[in-house]
Amino acid sequence: MSERPRIVTDTDVALLRSLERERSVVAASRRVGISRDRATYRIGRLERAFGGPVVSSVRGGRDHGGTRLTPLGDRIVREGFDSVELLDARPVAPPSRPNLLHGTYHRHPAPAVALAGGVSLCVAFDATDGEPVGLLLDPEAVLVARARFPSSARNVLPGTVEAVHRGPPPVGAIVVVRVGRFHWRVAVTREPVRQLGLERGARVWLYVKATALRRVGGAASRPTRGSPRS
Repeated sequence: MSERPRIVTDTDVALLRSLERERSVVAASRRVGISRDRATYRIGRLERAFGGPVVSSVRGGRDHGGTRLTPLGDRIVREGFDSVELLDARPVAPPSRPNLLHGTYHRHPAPAVALAGGVSLCVAFDATDGEPVGLLLDPEAVLVARARFPSSARNVLPGTVEAVHRGPPPVGAIVVVRVGRFHWRVAVTREPVRQLGLERGARVWLYVKATALRRVGGAASRPTRGSPRS
C-alpha cells in the first residue's frame, strides 16, 4: 500500500470516472483539463501499477466504438483504488520531488505570484496582497512543447532544457528546464523526448494551469472567489 500514493493521483481518479461517462480518451482528457498524450501516459502508469488493463478500445458495433473501462477499471471506479491490490507495483517515473517556488502574492489585476527575475504565475488560491508564499508544482502537471499553441493554461512560459534524466524502460524521463532564474522538473514519457528533440539547449514552452500551483506554508489555501478557471 505504501506504493499507491506515489502512483495514483486525484487526476487519475477523475480521468477514469470521465472515461466511464465519455467513452473517449480525447473527451475525457478535455473534461479533466489535461492533454490526450498526458491522459494516455497516466492510463499506462495505472496499468503497469495494477498489473492489467484498465481500459480497452472497441471499434464500431452498436455503440459506435470508443474506449471502455475493463472490469479492473470499472472496479476501481466503483469501489476505489484501495479495493485493488497493486499486482505489479514498480516505479513508473524517475523519482522527482515537486518543484518548490517562492514569491509574493498579488491580487490585482488577477491572483498571481511574482517570482524573482520577473516571472509571474497566475494562481487559483486567495491570500493577502503582498504576502510571501510558497508554491508546489508537480512535475507531471507541466506540459512541454517546442512551439506555442492555443491552450486554456493561464501560464505559458519560455524555457531552455538544461538536462534530461532518463529512466529504464518503460519509465519515462525528467526534463530539467531553466525558466528565468529557476530550474523546473518536468515529467515526460520516453517517446516525446525523442519526438520533440528534448536535449540540453533546446528552447521549449511550458504550459501550467493555475490550479496546478498549490500553496504551501502559512494559512490554508482558499479558492479565489470569482477567479477564472484554469
